[in-house]
Amino acid sequence: MADRAFRNGPERSRDEQFVGRSRELAVLHAQLGRVCEGRSSLVVLEGPAGIGKTALTGEFLSAIENAIVLDVSGEEGEAELPYGVLGQLGSQAQPVPEALACLPAPGAPARRDPLVVGAAVLELLAQLQQAAPVVIAIDGAGWADLPSLHALTFALRRLRADRVLAIVIVRESDHPRLPDGLRRLLRSSAALRLPLSGLSARDLQALSARLGPVRLTPQAADRLHRHTKGVPLHARALLQQVRAETLADVDAPLPAPRAYTTQVLDRLGRCEPPAQRLVTAAAVLGTSAPLHLVARMAELTEPLPALEQATGEQLLVEWRTGAGVSLGFPNPLVRAAIYHDLGPATRRGLHLVAADLVDDAAHRLHHRLAAADQVDADLVREVARVGRRQTAAGRWSSACGCLTRAVQLTEEGPERDRLVAEAVEALLEAGRPDDAGTLAAQVAPAADPAVRDYALGSVALVAGRLDEAVRQLDSAWSHAGGHPLLAAGIAARQAMAALLRGHGANAAGWAERALNGELPAPGKLAAPGRRAAAVKAVPGGGLAPGGGTVSGGGLARSAQLMGLGLAGQIEAGLALSGELPVPAQATAGELDALLGRGLLRLWADDLGGAHDDLLGLLTVSAGGSAPFQLLVATALAQTEYRLGRWDEAAAHAELGASTADDLGQVWLASYAHAVAALVPAARGEWERAGTHVRAARAACGQDNTSAHLSTAGAEALLATAKGDHEAAITALMPLTRTNLPDEPAVVLWRTILADALVNAGLLEEAEAVLVPCELLALDRERRGVLAAAASARAGLHAARHEPVEAESAYRVALEHSAKIDTPFEEARIRLALGTFLRRRGRRSAAAEQLEAAQLTLSRLGALPYLEKCDLELAASGRAVLRPQDTARLGLTPQEHTVAVLISRGLTNRQAARKLVLSVKTVEYHLSHIYTKLGITSRTALIGRLSDLGE
Repeated sequence: MADRAFRNGPERSRDEQFVGRSRELAVLHAQLGRVCEGRSSLVVLEGPAGIGKTALTGEFLSAIENAIVLDVSGEEGEAELPYGVLGQLGSQAQPVPEALACLPAPGAPARRDPLVVGAAVLELLAQLQQAAPVVIAIDGAGWADLPSLHALTFALRRLRADRVLAIVIVRESDHPRLPDGLRRLLRSSAALRLPLSGLSARDLQALSARLGPVRLTPQAADRLHRHTKGVPLHARALLQQVRAETLADVDAPLPAPRAYTTQVLDRLGRCEPPAQRLVTAAAVLGTSAPLHLVARMAELTEPLPALEQATGEQLLVEWRTGAGVSLGFPNPLVRAAIYHDLGPATRRGLHLVAADLVDDAAHRLHHRLAAADQVDADLVREVARVGRRQTAAGRWSSACGCLTRAVQLTEEGPERDRLVAEAVEALLEAGRPDDAGTLAAQVAPAADPAVRDYALGSVALVAGRLDEAVRQLDSAWSHAGGHPLLAAGIAARQAMAALLRGHGANAAGWAERALNGELPAPGKLAAPGRRAAAVKAVPGGGLAPGGGTVSGGGLARSAQLMGLGLAGQIEAGLALSGELPVPAQATAGELDALLGRGLLRLWADDLGGAHDDLLGLLTVSAGGSAPFQLLVATALAQTEYRLGRWDEAAAHAELGASTADDLGQVWLASYAHAVAALVPAARGEWERAGTHVRAARAACGQDNTSAHLSTAGAEALLATAKGDHEAAITALMPLTRTNLPDEPAVVLWRTILADALVNAGLLEEAEAVLVPCELLALDRERRGVLAAAASARAGLHAARHEPVEAESAYRVALEHSAKIDTPFEEARIRLALGTFLRRRGRRSAAAEQLEAAQLTLSRLGALPYLEKCDLELAASGRAVLRPQDTARLGLTPQEHTVAVLISRGLTNRQAARKLVLSVKTVEYHLSHIYTKLGITSRTALIGRLSDLGE
């Protein structure tokens, strides 16, 4: 038998540069767990060369403890060596069966029958697994010798109740060189196929940090991901090959790795001259182009033979569109290899030809710039004009490239300063605040204060430095009298700053100035100014003489509506928003208004309307600015949280939080992370919720009232879910000493605080917190707030030993809740009412409320609240039936819920209404329940569930 060191696996040093693959590693460890239970497993790792199959396997094997590891591999140069792969087992396991010990020497003919050798492999595995589970990894199976593959096929097909995990690593599981039997096995249900794709942009960011010396920005990592498709081999090569400043400059082209370039140029060299010209022309034109255009540039009257040869060498791909045939490259690296191999003169000449051929202004400009050996003033002005058109169209990434290039090509002076301000705006909207800050610092100290302070104030605002931002923007506003478009941009930024400070009316006022084109009154910062005679953001229009456009972030309309909402004028805001088209047909301004209306509807308890607005916006938000994307995803998550659609809410909240982190949106990060904490907190996922709460707190600027409000609310909800009322009080009490928005529906912090104070026995303090909230909610008819306030009031009555008033308040809370669709809040009210009734000795009435709460809490997965509900039900004398109980009978969670409702006497229609399902769906589930339980009636169902509950 093998010695102890072997049983613990061969010594492996971990790859310090390994990143990502957490899902795949989890799958492999799960399969090892299955093997430890005596169930063999066959895993097929497949993917193209360089994708990281060997690295993943090495990372997995290096982490294994108390298992025997057999690690063999095939090599292309040894593919004809009989039993070259299985011969490697002799150095890893001693003693080995005779059939393995007597394999032919290298170069000798294969005299051993593969079936006999396969039986010996089985015998070896049987011996080893008596001591410990066995992991056998076969790397490079596509290059393994055929006798070894036949023998392994024989052995792998016969593994059943064995403690053996076999990992076969191939480029393709149906590779033609693999024996037929092995191909069938690898593609059968007996094998778990684990295909590998490229690393994510975040993984590439982590890889860059490990390789050093600079960690890529999210945008640079995303650019590298698009360029390499996340293939680790290529990404690692470029991170080591390309200068750090080139990697960081997202507007600079990336080359192909040197080794890959050699392969591509070898294939190009095998082509005839016409095919070479076709491929070269395509590389200069870009990632894709119509065939007729490429052919004209390559001077080919009959391009199809050349195209056939180029596609045969996998240098080009073709596809048909309504306009004809288009050409592209199998991946960006092929184009990069060909383009960067061109000499400077050749490249310049081809770009000049391309500039004369293409119709699109932006593409024509790109080719003119690429061909320019010296830049003239007309070309610079054209670059700026195109950048401004891209800004007006909301194409922020393209605008960044044009405007920053225009800045680089312009001499110092007022025109350059104006271009810097425009480029800073585009960079901020594109989610590149660090680049925006670097560029803003280049504005000359003696520049026009309106331009200089607008740029610096905008950067400070997005960085979350509100006091600094407002000082800069105030200064910019006071000097913006002659700059209508710049004044509108400043006012829009001021509106967002006022929102973050919780000054709703002020925000609405600034937004109105931005929308109406008001100019500052001489000597006054915030008073309504005079209106500009005719302010139009026309292409090539101007900040001032010289041209330019500034949007102020493009959120003026939503800022106006949100400002009205914070000021308690939700209805006025909804009326102002008017009729709006569906997002797919909306203009940029209408999309902005839809965002504002969606938030107002959320605060007004029109959750269905809010969901329609925000979900529609999500489908088009990918092309919007970074803050727009964040606000849409996060507001949608809030809406779905209240609607009880928690899986969707969690996904969209994570999207909002990752947008905040990846695109540097510090000013909005607390809001995004606070919302991302809601679902995990309610589900008892403490670590995940805590991570988001800490991130929200870390992003809170001292003067960002909105951030503090969102973060304190999330901290309190997490503490409440944990039953830590003192922590909830600690989080929320500072808010009572802060000047907060007038609208109670924005964050229900007062009702959460009142509940915590009641539970802590601080009844007078709870009364003082609750009364202002009740009065505002009654005055404005905010049903969600009224429901939460009535529930808190009921708790206060109960603590004061006023049972009649307490029960009445709970019933009022349920009445308000019934008028809006908030299942979690309703379940919490029923849980509180049931607990109250049970303590009053009314066990039957308590059980009715608790069972209703249990169904909702179970469906949502709100485990901390569900556990409390189960305890109360048990104390009420009712059996508690959980999904895991019926899972033993084969019921799914949905079938469990249907079964419980039907067993309680509900009709199919009533159950459907309760679960928001169709009657046919309930009938479908019920038929499956009957089949799985082997019953035919509701009476029998009640009996089976009663047996489980005992």
